[in-house]
Amino acid sequence: MKNRKRRFQIQGDEEHYWPSFADMMAMIVLVMLFIAIIAFVQMIYDAYDQTVMKQELAKVADVKKHISDLIEEQLEENVGKDKIVRGPNNTISVEGDILFDTGSAEISAEGKRVLNDLADVFANLIDEEDISQYLYIILIEGHTDKVPYDNWKLSSDRSVAVVKELMKANPKLNSPEYAKYLAATGYSEYKPVVEEDTKEAYEKNRRISFQIILDDEKWQGRLKEIMTY
Repeated sequence: MKNRKRRFQIQGDEEHYWPSFADMMAMIVLVMLFIAIIAFVQMIYDAYDQTVMKQELAKVADVKKHISDLIEEQLEENVGKDKIVRGPNNTISVEGDILFDTGSAEISAEGKRVLNDLADVFANLIDEEDISQYLYIILIEGHTDKVPYDNWKLSSDRSVAVVKELMKANPKLNSPEYAKYLAATGYSEYKPVVEEDTKEAYEKNRRISFQIILDDEKWQGRLKEIMTY
């Protein structure tokens, strides 16, 4: 009898440690609430990261547009709006006849006057750390019409002549810390802005373009930093 009583007492004690149904439901609710809080906090962090990334991308885009705007404004002031073309990727072009005589890679007197002011714009842009930290190069491109000629050489020689004239106009651009941001190339007749065989089209296609190329490694590296915060 005593043994049976003791067995019942042990079973009673063991049953005492089992949580009630209400306790179990409360625990489940707390766990779910905890998970929801974690998910909410993570959502806030993700939204913050996305906002910062969007701001950084917008900043990069603004840098490129800002540089192009300043180049365009200076050229328009010197040669007139009708002689300037804004192309894809914010590339700014000035008609080649402004800077060169036909078939020549020697910069004209008017061209030197135009580039003299532009050289100061370039130097000031490079001096701005908020801009130069994203800048890779300012690419000076030479373009010709399709009149039979050694257009590869002419377009390349013209772009190099522009770089040299810019450096001459502002000696700061000739120093390594500035010169590293300048580059030249020629595209011959193969990137026309007007696909026509007219005198007006040829005038538009003979041009010098300024393309802003940003440093992908720098601004993409900045995005990676944001993502790892």
